[in-house]
Amino acid sequence: MTQSNARLLTPIAAPAPGIGERAAPFVLVGPMLALLVVFTILPCLLTLILAFFETDILAGTIRFVGFSNFTKAFARGDLVNSIGVTLLYMALTVPTSMIFGLLVALGINNLGHGRVFWRAVYFLPVAATLVAMSIVWRWMFVGRRGLIDHMLGPMTGLTDWLNSPALALPAVAVVGNWQQIGFIAILYLAALAAVPRHQLEAARVDGANGWHRFWHVTWPAIGPTTVFAGIITSVNAMRVFDSVSTMTGGGPSRHSQTLAHLMWERGIYFFDIGGGSVVTLVLVALALIATFLQRVLTARLEKAGSR
Repeated sequence: MTQSNARLLTPIAAPAPGIGERAAPFVLVGPMLALLVVFTILPCLLTLILAFFETDILAGTIRFVGFSNFTKAFARGDLVNSIGVTLLYMALTVPTSMIFGLLVALGINNLGHGRVFWRAVYFLPVAATLVAMSIVWRWMFVGRRGLIDHMLGPMTGLTDWLNSPALALPAVAVVGNWQQIGFIAILYLAALAAVPRHQLEAARVDGANGWHRFWHVTWPAIGPTTVFAGIITSVNAMRVFDSVSTMTGGGPSRHSQTLAHLMWERGIYFFDIGGGSVVTLVLVALALIATFLQRVLTARLEKAGSR
């Protein structure tokens, strides 16, 4: 090889990026990072700090008490009760909204005409203000005069839901399901649109019926969306407050008091900043557990799909 050819084959070093090129990523990410720090990281750190202090807003004093706020929160029993109520609310809303959301999405996806109309119909509860809708639902559940008692009372014998310790939380869960089914349906509709059509056609040619096409082709394709929808609905169920506050106020006898409502009660209604911070930390811990489960389930689905 001649010297001239060797010179042509020698890679030319790229010029070093200038100051502007090096600073461009930080300039673009900077505003979002600043918002993340101000509205997420700093509030979390402040909540963690306040959980170890006793704050008297009226007197303007603050005193370090260590783990005393944690001890009081668990000793009172309302925190443990609210954890149980929140988990029960999740059990009443997450599976139901996901199952019915999937059925609604499958029904709309198989329509020949009117998909846009039914999409809008089922998405209206998501766009509506939950407080206003909760007021409407509260009037529907009014004992002996509401629509629910007139329709279901004679058939089931269940009346005065909002004042019943056993029925107050299911009544709130009805509103939660009513709102979330449309949101889950929209997520599944987007996932169904991405299902490979050639695989469905190949399964149909091979003689697979509708159930086998769904189970072996559609369901694996929408698996990641199922995990995502489950986590979103779980987090929404953990922080439910509007419908609880509007319909039952956490009653009767705290049978419908979720963690979010207890956090408001301790931190704002009773000015117990330390106690409210403890409840907030418990809520954040549950959200982190849900996020961890999402990562684990997503990794398993990806691993199973690659086989």
